[in-house]
Amino acid sequence: MDQKPANIATDEEMAAEKPLRPALQKPPGFRDDQQNPPASEPPSGTATLPRRRPRPMHPASLYPEKKHRWSRCRVFCCCFCIVFAVILLLLLVAGAVFFLWYGPKLPVVRLASFRTSSFNFSSGKTDDGWSFLTADAATMLDFRNPNGKLGFYYGDADVAVILGEKDFETNLGSTKVKGFFEKPGNRTAVIVRTRVRTLQVDDPTAKRLRTELKSKKLLVKVSAKTKVGLAVGSRRIVTLGVSLKCGGVRLQTLDSQMAKCTITVLKWIKLRS
Repeated sequence: MDQKPANIATDEEMAAEKPLRPALQKPPGFRDDQQNPPASEPPSGTATLPRRRPRPMHPASLYPEKKHRWSRCRVFCCCFCIVFAVILLLLLVAGAVFFLWYGPKLPVVRLASFRTSSFNFSSGKTDDGWSFLTADAATMLDFRNPNGKLGFYYGDADVAVILGEKDFETNLGSTKVKGFFEKPGNRTAVIVRTRVRTLQVDDPTAKRLRTELKSKKLLVKVSAKTKVGLAVGSRRIVTLGVSLKCGGVRLQTLDSQMAKCTITVLKWIKLRS
């Protein structure tokens, strides 16, 4: 009975004499296989899904918000496009109002007549194959304004008259015609006088021109370059350079009806007047 307390005291003394060791801290990510035994393997025949690695969490300061800064060039381009679109829209609206209110129409130009007061050939040296033409001609062009509210300004024009066709074409001279203003609904006749003196032509051409003139089968063409301006009242609002080509018809046809003319604008836009 007396020995048991002594044994207990001896054990307490031994525990007191044994030094205490500090607990070790586990590093991050350490896993104790003894405390956490691995999960049992899945039965055969089933696929194992790969374990997704957790995404590391970073503080919000590492992802600064992106600031959208517009460059000056981009701002200028946007402003220019907006201004251009507004101006274009205004021009379209103004053009639509103008066409609805005034209803502009093209001028009507016709080759009305062709007359010669003299048309003579003189021979050159004997058997040299050349002749000399002396001629005076008067060509009348008819201008008509079909508009009821708009007038036309015609600038000074350079007019040329050509006779014949293909290889037998002969220039019967050119002249400058003074410009004029045509009121709305008005009609104007312009007489173009041309002349040639001792124009050298070959004998086959001279013979053909003389024959076709007598039979009225001679082909007549007139070309002109001028400027045409559209006017509201007495105010000119727009002016364009144009080319006129009239005729291409024979004299016998021209005696009964006027020949139409073609108006060319900007060197490639052809309009039938």
